[in-house]
Amino acid sequence: MELKVRSRKLPEAITIADRLIELEPGENDIPILKAHLQSYNGETESAKLGFEEILSKNPYLVEAYHGLITMVSQSGADGELNEILKRVEDAMAMCKKEQRKAELKDFKLLIAQVRVIEGKYAEALEIYEELVKEEPRDFRPYLCQGIIYTLMRKKDEAAKQFEKYRKLVPKGHPYAQFFDNNMGMMKGFSAME
Repeated sequence: MELKVRSRKLPEAITIADRLIELEPGENDIPILKAHLQSYNGETESAKLGFEEILSKNPYLVEAYHGLITMVSQSGADGELNEILKRVEDAMAMCKKEQRKAELKDFKLLIAQVRVIEGKYAEALEIYEELVKEEPRDFRPYLCQGIIYTLMRKKDEAAKQFEKYRKLVPKGHPYAQFFDNNMGMMKGFSAME
């Protein structure tokens, strides 16, 4: 499947995903991947149905909400985005009630990402700062703050956040590899103006 995706043969990758779903019907990651592939392939209705089916089975899967939000934000449908955000808020309330701290944290990260998409950097930073207070050892809020400060052209503050991130991210973690591979791009982006 990875080879098909890399060679941009998405319909073939989707067919492989279907076969994997048949082999592992209880697996959550493959249906999410399939819906993302459908979205990238322009099959928006199928992708939406896929994400919705996933959420009907498990309303705590942040990645499914993330997929819906990504699709809606690309289409510019603000009404739909607000509807999904309301559902996210409802899921967050359920997480608080059931003390599902890990999922709640992931939902907060998602809300912050939406604020970044909307260009509301200050609101996103507030959420990330709250997450740091709740769990100072989680590297993700530091990375996200560094990116926002880069977007805001605050190089010194971005550097501080990236340094905190580097100290906390586990060696060999996919985020670490992605960060190292793309740090040159981030520096170039911040220097564009």
